[in-house]
Amino acid sequence: MKIIKGFCFLAALAVAAACNQPAKQQDTAKVDTTAAAKPAAEAQVADTGNTSDVFKAYIALKDEFIKSDPAGIKTAATALEGKLSGIKGCSETAAVAHQISNAADIKAQREAFLVLSKDVIALVKGAKFKSAPIYVDFCPMADGGKGGYWLSATKPIVNPYFPEHMKECGTVKEQIN
Repeated sequence: MKIIKGFCFLAALAVAAACNQPAKQQDTAKVDTTAAAKPAAEAQVADTGNTSDVFKAYIALKDEFIKSDPAGIKTAATALEGKLSGIKGCSETAAVAHQISNAADIKAQREAFLVLSKDVIALVKGAKFKSAPIYVDFCPMADGGKGGYWLSATKPIVNPYFPEHMKECGTVKEQIN
């Protein structure tokens, strides 16, 4: 029984850490995420009850990137921001979703989506909620050749970073669930 409680505690810390990752700064006009990190003992346990809703909102946002619709992206990012705000410890990730909703063009939106995807992937991995398989996809061409990850509910690759020119560029790196 102690082992199970210990495992649950570690899983809860992993979920909290997933949303507390500092966001990669894209430029000086974006949100400053350099606040001092809290010690592990003070870390807030994330509410995983709505992680499924966050995943659904993330997929809706990814689908808007595939359509290359800046207005749709702004709407979906605002919805995702609301879902992330409902999880303790995810305020920085919600701020990145807010950046997407306020970005002036689709290029800036996609740059922020790189950061957002890393945080949401960590959150979903840590939550271990029941769902159909979730795929972690990777495009080596995204982010100026550094590569970029995203989540998908389907196995075939549909790249949100280059949907016009390289829609099938990428590979499935991992299956969650």
